Parts: sequence; structure tokens; C-alpha cells
Amino acid sequence: MPFRVARPPTPPVTRYRGLVEHLGFRLKRYASVEAGEPFAEERFRSGRGLALSALPEPAVQHDRPGVGLVLEHQLPELDRVTIAWWDRERELPLRVIVGDDAGWRPAREGESLCVWDLAIVAAERDAYLETVLTPGGGGIDAYLARAWDGALRA
Repeated sequence: MPFRVARPPTPPVTRYRGLVEHLGFRLKRYASVEAGEPFAEERFRSGRGLALSALPEPAVQHDRPGVGLVLEHQLPELDRVTIAWWDRERELPLRVIVGDDAGWRPAREGESLCVWDLAIVAAERDAYLETVLTPGGGGIDAYLARAWDGALRA
């Protein structure tokens, strides 16, 4: 069977929801939901906890600034929490946690970020490059102050 697009590209509504602090990490939190749907905050608590448990310790060391992001994406068929942190100066390890009727679990083979999540990751990459990696960019505080709250385009 040839590939076909089953659903038209309809971007979710994504909002910045403040900082999450966990064991010395400061993470920008974003939530995505289909337009017109309320974000089910309580639904994500367990998934966020599982994602946070993937963070390395210590949060801050000579090549790890202790910052990153959490993306919570509410979908009709499943929910997804992605956690990512800046490490080894220029790398962004990430872990994806999936929630369905059976509960929260690490992503399986083939489960990952979606096309809409990548826009936020790209914006965070730009913010990190321009504030932390660029001399005179303002450093970690400038990175944390710069939150993406733009519109996703289909």
C-alpha cells in the first residue's frame, strides 16, 4: 500500500506554561492541544514525572547548563511528553513518554516527536544558540527569559 496522508495538517495551539524546576534543572514548559480543546493539566502529571526522571544528575556541570524544555502534547489518540536538556555544551538529548489507555510509558520504536513539536525544538535551538553559545548573548538567564509563543503553520 503506498503512503498517503490520513489527516490534513492542522497545527495544534501551543502555549508557553512557565518554568519547571527539578533537581537543579530549569525547563521551559510548553503545552499543545487541538484548537478549541481545553488542555487537561491533570492528565499530564504522571507523564511529566516519568519524563523528569530521565534527567541526568547533577543538573549543572562544566558542560551541562541545567536548562532545557518539556513539551506536553495532548492528542485524541494518545498523549506525549517530551523532555530535552542541553548537554555536552551543544547537544540536546531528549526522551519521549507516551500516554494512552494503558498509562504512561517510554516511547516505543517508531514513536517520537511530531512535526509540530519540531517547530518548538527549532525555536529553542535558535534561542540557545543566540543567548548561550553566542558571546554577549546574555547567557542562561537570557535563554530562560526567551519563550516561544508563536503560531504553528501548516
